[in-house]
Amino acid sequence: MQRELKRLSEEEYDLLVIGGGINGLAAAWDAALRGLKVALVEKGDYGAQTSSATLKIVHGGLRYLQHLDIVRSRESIRERSVMLAIAPHLVQPFPFVVPTYGHLLQGKEFLSIGILLNEMVSFDRNRAIRDPERRIPAGRILSRAECLNLVPRVNADGLTGGVMFYDAQMYNSDRLTLSFALSAAGKGADLANYVEVVRLLHRDKRVTGARVRDIPTGSEFDIRAKMVANMTGPWSDIVLGLLGEENPARRVVRSKGIQIVTPPLTESCGLAVQSKFEDPDAIFSRGGRNYFIMPWRGRSLIGTTDTVYEGDPDDFRITDGDIREFIAEINDAVPSAGFRREDVTFAFGGLRPITEKNIDAGSKVSRKYEVYDHARDIGFEGLVTVIGVKYTTCRFLAQKVVNLVFRKLNRVSPPVVTDRTPLAGGDIERFDDFARELAERPPVPLSEKTLRHLAHTYGTGFGVITERVRADADLSRLVAGSEEVTRAEVVHAVREESAVRLADVVLRRTDIGTLGHPGRAALEECAAIMARERGWDAVRTALEIEAAERCFVFG
Repeated sequence: MQRELKRLSEEEYDLLVIGGGINGLAAAWDAALRGLKVALVEKGDYGAQTSSATLKIVHGGLRYLQHLDIVRSRESIRERSVMLAIAPHLVQPFPFVVPTYGHLLQGKEFLSIGILLNEMVSFDRNRAIRDPERRIPAGRILSRAECLNLVPRVNADGLTGGVMFYDAQMYNSDRLTLSFALSAAGKGADLANYVEVVRLLHRDKRVTGARVRDIPTGSEFDIRAKMVANMTGPWSDIVLGLLGEENPARRVVRSKGIQIVTPPLTESCGLAVQSKFEDPDAIFSRGGRNYFIMPWRGRSLIGTTDTVYEGDPDDFRITDGDIREFIAEINDAVPSAGFRREDVTFAFGGLRPITEKNIDAGSKVSRKYEVYDHARDIGFEGLVTVIGVKYTTCRFLAQKVVNLVFRKLNRVSPPVVTDRTPLAGGDIERFDDFARELAERPPVPLSEKTLRHLAHTYGTGFGVITERVRADADLSRLVAGSEEVTRAEVVHAVREESAVRLADVVLRRTDIGTLGHPGRAALEECAAIMARERGWDAVRTALEIEAAERCFVFG
């Protein structure tokens, strides 16, 4: 997958997707699989904004049962199963504990009914999953002793026990996002990151494509397309403004959400704890909405906050004040945590769309995706705007978008196959057997830990890395400070995965920086490799290191 800008400027496409987050990439994959000629542009890196702010959970919609929204719950359950089936190397079942207190809405009796209802609603949750190790087990009730054994740091005052339910965890959410990009490109879609739309082209009230700018060079060119899908999420109103018309664009209200990485609070399961913020839409509200505490690479990953964001979305950043405020909330929910600012090794986040009616409420994030055909509201044919709100349902939303595109093109759509087509690297019958065989019969001399990392990260595509190691033994060396990431992966990210900036490699193509600053030596080593591949001079290399450093600084 490379940035083929010349082809983008020369072809005419059935569909141009603006926005390379998870929803845009899923739509490009679906459209390409169904035979459409597809282009996608992203002004930053793939998944670097809202999609990177995920807590790495593939939710099955249990919380929708509080709202008696069975349809949404069923949708989430189905899409969780699809993710487990099409990306078994990157998604796996994971248990969560919800502690219970008293005998009312926070009590074991009430939550037991919730678990029973969830079992009924999700009766077919494993129907599409071939791998027994990727199937979602039934929930169960925990005694007080079991709960304390699983999550010893939980607040024990008044604790009566708990319930355990299963969702799914992403091994690496950024690699999962990239898998959609690789899959789309593998089916013929032309994708380019660091390409910004500067104007929507139109003639006689029909959008015909976009004028774009290649950010690395500053050059501009046109991309022609019969349909354009604006899938920029929190930026969607700004993109609509590029029509250059007086028509008022739909205003997007944005929520700021962050996650923090801390010393471990749990080891074998996740923990759901209540925040002080109410969920006003819940029919059966147990109090504050939940924060989730996830074990993650020997640390805990905690999220997600939810506050209204004002201002230009391009100016989004996480402040030291944001982190300190979140620490205080977690310490209030889990008094034994006792976190200090210096305990937080990393923080990441992004912007999400929220509903107008919930701007002043405790639950701000919109629960329902929105698809707008602008022929109906502002009179422009050939343009749709799509706002997704949940990573889990990206494939289903993409399916709806592509169905609409076929209708607008007056073409009959082939059957949808994304629910049973493995993502890049995901054609694996049983992942544990696959990883074990790779470790027992290594194609090149790498450590067992590195080989398992390759199995998780690349799935059946691990051979591209081992071939690079076989061709150049120096690439088998681990990046400074890493216990599993090889230099070969940095080279591969540049040559085959459109890594343009040092931060692309450190934060999204590999997980070198996902727990916090990987060390100056790691940044310099990766930058030196990229400099050789990209032809950077000393000044450009230094600027890339400086820019990557800023990703770990919160002012």
